Amino acid sequence: MGGQTNDMNQIPDVPFFANHPDGGRSMLAVYKMVVDHFTHKVLDWEELDLLSGHRPQRKVWTVRALTLLANDFGLGVKHYEPFNYRRLASEGKDYLYELYDNEEVEWYAEHSNLQALGVYLTTFLATVRPLTQQAELKDIDTMLDEGRLVSVTLDGRILNGDLGNAYHAVLVIGREGDEYIVHDPGLPAQANRRIWREQLWEAMGGEENMSEVTGFMLRKAGLRLDQYVVREKPSLSRGYAVALIDSGKVTVNGQPSKPGYKLRDADTIFIDYDEADQPEVPDIQLQVLYEDADCIVIDKPAGLLTHNKGVRYVEATVASFVRSRISHMDGERAGIVHRLDRGTSGVIIAAKTPEALSFLQKQFHDRLVTKTYLAVVPGQLNPGEAIIDMPIERNPKAPASFRVGANGKPAQTYYRTMQTGNGYSLLELQPKTGRTHQLRVHLATQGHPIIGDVLYGGESADRLFLHAAKLEINLPDGSHHQFESAVPEEFQNRVR
Repeated sequence: MGGQTNDMNQIPDVPFFANHPDGGRSMLAVYKMVVDHFTHKVLDWEELDLLSGHRPQRKVWTVRALTLLANDFGLGVKHYEPFNYRRLASEGKDYLYELYDNEEVEWYAEHSNLQALGVYLTTFLATVRPLTQQAELKDIDTMLDEGRLVSVTLDGRILNGDLGNAYHAVLVIGREGDEYIVHDPGLPAQANRRIWREQLWEAMGGEENMSEVTGFMLRKAGLRLDQYVVREKPSLSRGYAVALIDSGKVTVNGQPSKPGYKLRDADTIFIDYDEADQPEVPDIQLQVLYEDADCIVIDKPAGLLTHNKGVRYVEATVASFVRSRISHMDGERAGIVHRLDRGTSGVIIAAKTPEALSFLQKQFHDRLVTKTYLAVVPGQLNPGEAIIDMPIERNPKAPASFRVGANGKPAQTYYRTMQTGNGYSLLELQPKTGRTHQLRVHLATQGHPIIGDVLYGGESADRLFLHAAKLEINLPDGSHHQFESAVPEEFQNRVR
């Protein structure tokens, strides 16, 4: 049971995310940490549900999520579990009847995503190649030494007493002596938690354990060299990565290479670039509409990014403004609950703790937040008040934009004409769904693109005439608030 000692400086800086407030998605929170750490993409709960096939009150088999993490996110996945997925693929429920009684098998068939696994099993077996055996602590140690993050399912009651769930997942990020360093999504959520090896082994089930133990690392094979550089140095744009490679600052196995070189897992990559060389993010002052121990509400000016997009030359953002106020969260998007486009001004809320972030994001996911926007458009909409109900999809001909399309996601926008004049209309808008560029796409489709929205055919202006005027939401302390930002003067001037 003894272990090797790791220097704490070698413990990776892994983003931490708390469990969903319903307490039942610890594994999804683990996936969120893994994806953010290796790919610098932050998945919301809707995306995590889609990744895993999660539905309320239903058990989720990990086959789907692990298959997609390996194939769509470029992760190397090593999975230990004393369950024979090859027999499940070939024998179906007949194999399950050997393990469980009839009632349990029928329960799994009805209350889990078992029936939907068929489309993933073949790929899962070919790419993940699960190991049909119990995991031991030495297997966790080996995967940590390989540079993997290791998810472990266990009995949370052994770790957290009455607060714990019988089925729980944690992320092991390192070890020091006889302790593992663990991100425990909770509830209660605890980042960098120290757990004795014996305690983890007991929570896994000891010699009789049925724990699912999965190691994750970034898979290099098949990636272009420039893609790999951006993944390793997320502050860089693809163009800057290409410039580094072309200048000989990036080598493969000690030799200069080309941006399009396809990597192999055995390749050794050296990147001669220090993140510390980046210019410091400039300080900015923003109007704070409200602040407590859990969150901060800001009146964002037009032209300010919500968070950095990974370009070479950093700039001040909402995220950089709140960074000094938050705790136990890292990364360019730390604390960001939702986003406003650069050109959009108005009310935006950020979280100060992982628990507050999860609480607030759940309301956006469950569409319990009332968002009210103002926009100025040319002409007059007829009728003056209605709901636009048109699905939205990414435009394959212009991937940076979106369009109305039959294969898109459902999207509904309520609008009301508040004022007209000078050939323009001031509209009140309430999105019933939260699709990217939803308000902009819907109004452009009606023939009334927002002023300043040149991406969707709007007339040129000094700014995008879209303003987040109100945000109605419940806060973690139990209070209900409606936050407001005044109508910009330039909006009123357009319709006088």
